[in-house]
Amino acid sequence: MSDPPTNIRALQSEQILEVSWPEGRVERFPYHQLRSECPCAACRNEWTGERMLDPKSIRPDLKLEGMENIGTYAIQLAWNDGHSSGLFTWETLRAIEQPGRESS
Repeated sequence: MSDPPTNIRALQSEQILEVSWPEGRVERFPYHQLRSECPCAACRNEWTGERMLDPKSIRPDLKLEGMENIGTYAIQLAWNDGHSSGLFTWETLRAIEQPGRESS
């Protein structure tokens, strides 16, 4: 199990979720990327893992309306498109980090 982030903050004007990890890395996730990578059963096939959500269908004015820690292992994000069932574990967030993207 991954250690939890030391800080998570929503940068609404940039549509970015900024995650600071214990080793000092700061990863910036665009809202569109997080919404398209939602791991819930409505967005991904439970058996195959295939994405069922078409990223082109995500509204361009996507906003994060809420986030809640789930225990010490995940965060649940609520979006202005009415979707809020995806739990992003720390492992999931680390898995969707993109190599080569700028991190602080």
